[in-house]
Amino acid sequence: MVVSSPFSYESKLMQTLTFLGDLIILNLLYLLCCIPVFTIGAAQAALYSGVRTLLDKTDDSSCAAAFFRSFRTGFGSVTLAWLIFAVLMALAGWSLILVLVYQYAVSGVPLGLSVASVCVCALFQAQLPMLHARFSCTVWQLIRNSLLMCILHPLRAVLCTALIWLPAGVALVDLYLFIRLVPLWLCGYFAAAAALNFLLMKKPYQKLIDQFRQAHPEGSKEAEPSDEPV
Repeated sequence: MVVSSPFSYESKLMQTLTFLGDLIILNLLYLLCCIPVFTIGAAQAALYSGVRTLLDKTDDSSCAAAFFRSFRTGFGSVTLAWLIFAVLMALAGWSLILVLVYQYAVSGVPLGLSVASVCVCALFQAQLPMLHARFSCTVWQLIRNSLLMCILHPLRAVLCTALIWLPAGVALVDLYLFIRLVPLWLCGYFAAAAALNFLLMKKPYQKLIDQFRQAHPEGSKEAEPSDEPV
């Protein structure tokens, strides 16, 4: 009887360590690509593509290669769509600040409307990178399909958005705690959040792929799936 070493490549231990190492690499690549700020949308899409490759046990390709490939292909469409919602969120955020500053002159309705606008834009924005990781879409198709996924699956969309914006929320509530958790943000939080979001939206996206294939058995230019589902 041959006992396999726990440090062999096929062992559970080494596979787990390799998976965690890949998550850390993807997380660092994501943070580096977010530095210009306006590339955050493309970086998020690339992160989801890398995570998808990592979770697909039938795909032996490099998750880093998938990251850069998605970052390059989604730089135009995803960046533009992400910036559109970023501008809308900024406008809603400024209106919220103005309402808080001049609260004595306005009713509470604009305040609630401003908060709702920021939250809605965040919901839609969170879906854009995941859509790019699963489908080949134009800018308009990305925006339209993100709206559709939020309407059809509101709970999943809220959970995905909460995971993405958790670091920003922690920073707003307790900056000292955010600083203490910097090693977590750097070492793997964003990649782990992307993996959880990918699993959360796996079933809805699979239904969308099935519906597309039934409606377009011979292929179409409309929101064509980028490849086989995970």
